[in-house]
Amino acid sequence: MLNSLFVNCQDQKEALAIERRRRFEESRKQRIFNARRRVIGVDTDALGYQVQEKQEAKQAKAEQSRKLAEEVRRQEHVLLLKQREQRQERVRQEDELNRFRATHQRPEQSRDFDLFDPDALKKALPARTGDNDPRLSVSGAQLFDGEDLQERHRRKVQCEQQRSWLEQQIREKRQAEIDRRAAERFLEEALMARETHLHQLTSQERYAREKIHEAVNEFNRRLTHEQEQQRQCKDREEQEDNLAEIYNNLTSDILTENPDAAKSSFGPNRVITAQYKGMSPEEIDQIRHTQQQQLEALERKRQEEANTRHAWDQLAIDFDKAVMTKENELTRRRHALAEQIRHENRLLALEQHRKIEHLDKVIYQNRPTQAYFDQFNTCTR
Repeated sequence: MLNSLFVNCQDQKEALAIERRRRFEESRKQRIFNARRRVIGVDTDALGYQVQEKQEAKQAKAEQSRKLAEEVRRQEHVLLLKQREQRQERVRQEDELNRFRATHQRPEQSRDFDLFDPDALKKALPARTGDNDPRLSVSGAQLFDGEDLQERHRRKVQCEQQRSWLEQQIREKRQAEIDRRAAERFLEEALMARETHLHQLTSQERYAREKIHEAVNEFNRRLTHEQEQQRQCKDREEQEDNLAEIYNNLTSDILTENPDAAKSSFGPNRVITAQYKGMSPEEIDQIRHTQQQQLEALERKRQEEANTRHAWDQLAIDFDKAVMTKENELTRRRHALAEQIRHENRLLALEQHRKIEHLDKVIYQNRPTQAYFDQFNTCTR
């Protein structure tokens, strides 16, 4: 009996609760689905009550957050102190462990230190010390016919020898250039000295001629003066002397400019400056011929240097052409590789496109209908 009463009471309570929720839902629908009341009519009391509830909830939440933050700060402070103590304890234990290891557990004190000794290869003997090493066996594969054990040393010696030859060639070339410039300077100085000597000889010749003319004029003036004084008493004798004097002057070496008169007795290449009349045409032609030969030799030397420079320039041009050919080959290879990558990318794009079409047309076939969208906005919840 009691059970039946209790069941009926429970059923009544549930029925009342269901009825209360139904009425609340109906009133809520009238408020929510009535557009005029929802837009124009506003329940200010309900709104104020809601605002007050929100403020109280906000204040309660703020107070709860403040207490929670204080508790978090206190817990963080305690945790920080604990972590600091743990860190110090860990550092102390690690220091003690390191001191113990450094004192009683050094690597060289272990039984198998020889297995992981970092200097084992330095301490161990090489695989072979020579062709007569007694450790070499037939199956050791350490000795072969025709091997060059001194290859590294030989290559090093060859590189050093090539470097020394190259340095010697550079020094010889520089020295040859210095000698060439010195020879050119010496030749130019010799030519300048000869030109200066020729100018000096010409000046001396001009000076000697002027002196001779002055002496002749002075002698003629004295002779004329004596003739005027002795004309009356020695006319005939004076006339004969004048004729003899004129003959002697006309036939003398001074006026006839005999080159043999200027030769000195001190040597074949020395001349008497008072009687020197200048170089002969043969001597001048010989000097000019010698100068022409020197100029031709200098021109040949310059032509040889120009040919050498042209050969070096041609060698540099050939080297540049070889480098450009290599660069063009590398460029063609890069282009071919890029074309291959583009072809592979196109194939991957086609494969991806086929996969997307398969997903859209085969796998993803369950499209939402209008009934799926109509089930929304049917209640206030």
